[in-house]
Amino acid sequence: MRARFFEFVELARSSFWYLPSMMMAAGLALFALTLAIDKLGITGGFVAAVFYSGGVNNAASLLQTLTGAMVAIATVVFSTMMVVLTLATSQFGHRLIRSFMRDRANQAVLGIFLATFVFCLLVFHMVGNDADNTFVPGVSLTVGFVLAIFSTCTLIYFTHHMASLVAAPEVLEAVGSEFDAAIARVYPARAAGDDRSKRRMSYQPTGTPRDEVVCPQAGYIQVIGVAALCDLAAKHDIVIESVVTYGDHVVAGLALARIHGGVIDDSIRAAVARQYVVGDERLTDHDLLFAINQVAEVGVRALSPALNNPYTAMDCINRIAASLADVLSRGLPDLAHVDDKGTPRFLLDLPDFASLLDGAFTPLRNYGSTSIQTMMQLLLTIEKLAELARRDVEQNALRRLGLLRFHTSPRQALFYGKTRRSPRRAVILRQWARTL
Repeated sequence: MRARFFEFVELARSSFWYLPSMMMAAGLALFALTLAIDKLGITGGFVAAVFYSGGVNNAASLLQTLTGAMVAIATVVFSTMMVVLTLATSQFGHRLIRSFMRDRANQAVLGIFLATFVFCLLVFHMVGNDADNTFVPGVSLTVGFVLAIFSTCTLIYFTHHMASLVAAPEVLEAVGSEFDAAIARVYPARAAGDDRSKRRMSYQPTGTPRDEVVCPQAGYIQVIGVAALCDLAAKHDIVIESVVTYGDHVVAGLALARIHGGVIDDSIRAAVARQYVVGDERLTDHDLLFAINQVAEVGVRALSPALNNPYTAMDCINRIAASLADVLSRGLPDLAHVDDKGTPRFLLDLPDFASLLDGAFTPLRNYGSTSIQTMMQLLLTIEKLAELARRDVEQNALRRLGLLRFHTSPRQALFYGKTRRSPRRAVILRQWARTL
């Protein structure tokens, strides 16, 4: 149940219906509150001076105008978002659609207009809704008028926000923030006194597995209920070894997990399978490779012949370096999750620093092999990360990516031939870019 709930939360965050629906419900609650105040029959000089105190016809005309304006502007806002999404995905890639849809400002602006429309429509329905056809909800009408003015102000903000949202630095920061959030969920923060040079121990189950849990449908692994699987394994005294991890594509009938020890029946297998949420697309909450691929795709598209923008690719490399530096400052995630007694119960493999480094820089290295500026920036970034690496596996990954075929260090390759052999530097950088 927890895995399914997390899936619903992720879908709600990246949708145009959840937050606007909540704001429309808030509009309904506000209407009920203001209508209750109006029906109390509060009158007086101050109230009449602050709130609307005109006739039925004027109130109906005003609300009709406000309602029509709100629904028309909401249509314009939604159409503008669709146009910006189309332009952004054609330039930066379709993977970024979810990042744009998760933007809280766009959802909030759309929700404000819809909530104002619902509020004014309900108030319009109550004008003259009495036996004498003279009831005018003055407080409700005044609040609706104020909401309409506030919605107009949000339209100005929305225009500015959408103009800045499609800029390359903003796009990089949006997808980079998702990658940073995924790092914070997967990699533990390093406590004071921890030795980063030591790799955390993992647990390998002994003996052959008793049973396998197969996947009921094809798709990508979106959510894995780690806590629930640990509790399930502790309850039945078994060890669950996950065959797949976040972002893996599975096919119906293939194994999701192996179960070691204990007595296995169909109910246990079904309970384990329910903790694996399989969907049609990958999510960035725990899928580190997908999150970093989104950042790298911005740079790869910038290096395409259609755009030919190496400076955006250099910004992309710098943004990736900031996230990878955060990885180097953290401890390694536990591959074996234990119960309250310290007994390993659930085994889940997660991508290490070498996998993240390859996923980020190998595409940029391949597609940017003809760009001297991009290769220079890439080598400088590798050198910066090498100064932060403390574990042997991370140093080896950086050394493997940064060293040239003829054993030239990144700094030597970068400044090689600055005097009379500067053309040789371009040859070295191109050779390094093509060396996998």
